[in-house]
Amino acid sequence: MRENSNRGNGQNKVNKRNNSRRSFLTATVGAGVAATAGCLGKMSVGNSGGNSDSKSGDKMQGGKNVVNILTWEGYGTKDIVNQFEKEHDAKVNIKLVSSDAEAFNILKSGGVDKFDLLTLNNTWAQRHAQAGTIEPLKPDDYKNMSEFLEQYQWPFNSFKHDNEMYALPTRWGWDTLTVNTKKVPKEDYSSYEVLWTGGPNGKYKNKIGIMDWPTWNIPKVALTLGYPPFKQNEKQLKDIKKKLVEMFSNMKAVYSGTSAIRQAILQEDIVMAPVGNFAMSQLRADGNKWVDVVIPKQGGMQWTEGLCIVKNPNNRKLAVEFQNKIISNEGQFNVAWKPSAKSPPVNTASFGKFDEKQQEVLMFDKEGFKAADKISEKTTPYEFSPITDKWTDLWTEAKARAGV
Repeated sequence: MRENSNRGNGQNKVNKRNNSRRSFLTATVGAGVAATAGCLGKMSVGNSGGNSDSKSGDKMQGGKNVVNILTWEGYGTKDIVNQFEKEHDAKVNIKLVSSDAEAFNILKSGGVDKFDLLTLNNTWAQRHAQAGTIEPLKPDDYKNMSEFLEQYQWPFNSFKHDNEMYALPTRWGWDTLTVNTKKVPKEDYSSYEVLWTGGPNGKYKNKIGIMDWPTWNIPKVALTLGYPPFKQNEKQLKDIKKKLVEMFSNMKAVYSGTSAIRQAILQEDIVMAPVGNFAMSQLRADGNKWVDVVIPKQGGMQWTEGLCIVKNPNNRKLAVEFQNKIISNEGQFNVAWKPSAKSPPVNTASFGKFDEKQQEVLMFDKEGFKAADKISEKTTPYEFSPITDKWTDLWTEAKARAGV
């Protein structure tokens, strides 16, 4: 789950301001996923998972039986890459990126001629389609889609443009509210309002953290105020700005990397953050059951990753074969469980590869994958907002007003 989706920002930047009440910081850690997502540092195109530099930048690198992939952590694991290479007598080259924005800029600046596949988040499929960097998919190429969760059956609306589908769903999750259940009673996290009230008598002031991601957080503020999540009028934006200023005034820190906010939760520097399963699943996998990703009464947002075919791939058949590898039972297990940012698979046929503990970790629910419908009903799939630029300006102004 990655913002803009930047589930991470490829640069390290720390901006601290100390006073008697709090210390604000912006921290980026370029390790472990992402997001969305995600949250990793940049790596060069390499063989078998991106571990070595490439010697060539074109799609013919290594010959015709090559697939070059622009992606983030999880899609280039050795298990997937090595097996695929053996099965198809092929070479897989992976370039890891830290955000959707970075990937978009790479393709727009000539990368279309260098890559065959791209991983993205649901808010970016339509932008790539409009820019001509990716091409429509053919439903007959993906037989396993009939086994997908209902919301990801063809055609998945977030990946549609001009009645064509441009990305194959691969994994998903929700962006809501993470709490330390040892420190925060249930009644105090029933609503996102706690972010700007600070809780009863402001007891969580300076104990809340937030990602520096306007397009992931503003929809949740809008929902709480009873406004549409993706487009607001000027009066509604004014109300949202007021809440953002109040919210930032309660923050212990503003983070630009999920590794940093994950560590802050673990060390109990903060006890609450409006982030979801993507950022916190590794903590749960490590046995920290007191870390819970909850869905307040207003609901929350839902993200989906997809694997696209870059415009005019060198070997379209091989690219489709790699996509199908990712949505196979084994591929789904690798993508969902192997990364540090773990997220549920979309293919229900793969569910049997996950034991009960793994399912509980991925879903933050004892019901495991049976909870998927319940979570989906309470969350709204992200859409690209036509006022994204206004959101960004609003977010920046609110931080400045709050002294961040």
